Amino acid sequence: MCREWSLDKRQAASLLNLSRELQEGELHQFDWLPCSIKGRTQIQGTVWDFEINAAGTSILRSGERAQLMGCSQSACEPLVILMPEAHDH
Repeated sequence: MCREWSLDKRQAASLLNLSRELQEGELHQFDWLPCSIKGRTQIQGTVWDFEINAAGTSILRSGERAQLMGCSQSACEPLVILMPEAHDH
């Protein structure tokens, strides 16, 4: 399953743009898969290292800062393997 999943730069950027920062306790709405893509991006002048999980979550890290992101919008469905149970439309 992981071998079949990949994102190009445009798709990874799209997923990150569609994601929102998760608040404490929201991560449990998402599953976790042993598939991830790592890379680096620049958002509003800040360079971030990112790791996108195939279940729709991602972690952005810049220095000491870390943001846990999640995408539950239906637009993310073609970009991941597994969506959260109840996703926003």
